[in-house]
Amino acid sequence: MPDGQIGRRVMLRTAGAGVGVLAASAILSACSPPPREADAGSEGKTATRGTDTPIDSLTLALPSSISTLDASRESGILNYVVAALVQESLLSVGPAGELKPGLAESWKQPDATTYVYTLRRDARFSDGSTVTTDDVLASVQAARDESSALAYAWAGVTSVKATGAREITIRLAEPDAAFAWTPTPGTLLISSRAFLTRNKGSVGTPKTLLLGSGPYKVTSFAADDHVSLERNDAWWGGKPSLKRLKLSFIPDAGTRLVAMKSGSVDGALNLPSDEARSWESTASVTYTGDRSVVALAFDTSRAPFNDVHVRKAFAHAADRAGMTHGILHGKAEVAATLVSPDMWGDLLTADQVAEAYRALPTWDFDLEQAKAELAKSAHGDGFTLDLSYPSSGPQLGKAALALAASLKKLGITLDVKEVTLEQWIADLVPGRKPLQFLWYFPVTGDPAELTNAYLDASATATNLPRYDDTTVSDALAAARKTTDRAERARHLMAAVKTAAAALPYLPLWWAQTATALSKDLVLEEPGPFTLIGPWAARIKKTAAP
Repeated sequence: MPDGQIGRRVMLRTAGAGVGVLAASAILSACSPPPREADAGSEGKTATRGTDTPIDSLTLALPSSISTLDASRESGILNYVVAALVQESLLSVGPAGELKPGLAESWKQPDATTYVYTLRRDARFSDGSTVTTDDVLASVQAARDESSALAYAWAGVTSVKATGAREITIRLAEPDAAFAWTPTPGTLLISSRAFLTRNKGSVGTPKTLLLGSGPYKVTSFAADDHVSLERNDAWWGGKPSLKRLKLSFIPDAGTRLVAMKSGSVDGALNLPSDEARSWESTASVTYTGDRSVVALAFDTSRAPFNDVHVRKAFAHAADRAGMTHGILHGKAEVAATLVSPDMWGDLLTADQVAEAYRALPTWDFDLEQAKAELAKSAHGDGFTLDLSYPSSGPQLGKAALALAASLKKLGITLDVKEVTLEQWIADLVPGRKPLQFLWYFPVTGDPAELTNAYLDASATATNLPRYDDTTVSDALAAARKTTDRAERARHLMAAVKTAAAALPYLPLWWAQTATALSKDLVLEEPGPFTLIGPWAARIKKTAAP
């Protein structure tokens, strides 16, 4: 995640621009288009609608554990999967990536550096207290704290004030088109001032849990076992069909499937696509293009990857097409850059994006070319290094082993190591290792979420390759400041093109996320950002045939 504690792979973990009620200003620019047909549901079929039949309880499996419920301390996609059910932000991100109301029922941008939000009257925390402007101020303050993994997103803010009984005004030091997405769940989760003050330093622990205004509240949390939640009947959004939910942490793929077949769980979230196929006979599996990206990050500041020929050798040694077809069974697309085509929203048309991406380097799988590139470097005799992957991403491990087999033919030894998700996140820091996986799930509908965090030289906490190119950084700075949508797109695409040629990252694939549910259940409105919102409130019983 763009914060040095990267784990949002998500999300999950970062910033962008949007429209909506902010149509008064052209600076807000990246409301994503409706999902493509492949995003609508399994095999592109129209998403099924459910009924309002009450559901007493469900148990769903998650592929890894989390160590805290506090997403400002551990910003992994699974942390957000839980937190987004409990806590809300000023604005929300719709399943397809559109900017929408949240705790703010409306918002506006009177000038290039000022954002004004009007809170809804009917929002209450699950303890019954009313959501006030003071609670929002306290939550923003917590997000901006230097100990917070979300502080990077608030760096350009000069003031956050209550300017009315239900009004919050945020001012920036200078225009930043990406800020429109900052008051969304990816970088702001709202709790009460009383709760934050009382539990400072211990929010999200098994003892303290979380307090929010979302559709559910946490009733118990065991960091190595489960999270249990129950419906918050005070939620302003209505009463979900599902009353109680247990999220069980089951890291082993075989154990997850056995649990499903035995009825111990009712489904699973974030299934790797290679695993999901084995669920199709037992559950209803939906594959959703989640705009996530998997890439190799080369530390360009030190040997051996400060030599572009070594980076090119790795690029030609990676059979990316083989990975997407053999490992991911076609439920992915070879990536040309970090930013998936759908992330460009209304900045560029699909045809414009396709034309620009056709000009990017392809790095075809070619071991002879890989050997030739390595021979041009100062490391022609080869070397040894390691590459770690999280236990929750076995597909990354398989890709690493495939790459290791190719590199061995070049005289390069790649030691592939599996680590826990928590350890992988902790290690995902610039300069920690010469070669790392970037596994990122966007939480906004804007390409700047990726470019600003991972390509800008000033993003010292998240720029994994420690990539420093003045042309790229200047283009990103210009994109932040412009109020013209076309100009912003031009600057962002220029940064993408320049970086692609330098190869600080080798993008491997843009993936899909698989969700498996019992065949009598349906998750309404599946989309790239479904799990960064009140997703459990959209689980319904299927209509009788």
